[in-house]
Amino acid sequence: MADRDSAEDTESTAKDTESSSKDTETEDISETTAPSIGPNTVIEKEDPEERLARHEQSDKDAMGLDKRREVVGGRYSASLTRQVITYAIVVVVVAAAAFGLKVLADDLDQPPAKVADEAPWTGTDRKPPEIQ
Repeated sequence: MADRDSAEDTESTAKDTESSSKDTETEDISETTAPSIGPNTVIEKEDPEERLARHEQSDKDAMGLDKRREVVGGRYSASLTRQVITYAIVVVVVAAAAFGLKVLADDLDQPPAKVADEAPWTGTDRKPPEIQ
């Protein structure tokens, strides 16, 4: 008898839900075996057009002005002259850094001014052994 009462409650709940909103379709899935679905669970399905229309954006901002109005300067990007000058400055800075590193490497790669004689035969008449 309790099963019959819960089935009647489920049917009346589904009917109430269907009558309250004509744009949505309801489906009673309380008999489905799943851990997340409890008794008297009803899933509402909206029309695809209505569901997709929720994400449409307005063309007006909060003040009622057009969102796509002109930029203050009248341009959306830098002028060709400004782009060329910026590119030239970057090239000059990179070239100067490369030239500076080359000069620094050449300066640090110099041998010492005087090399001390350290071989065992230096300062004597003894000849070094021949290479085989």
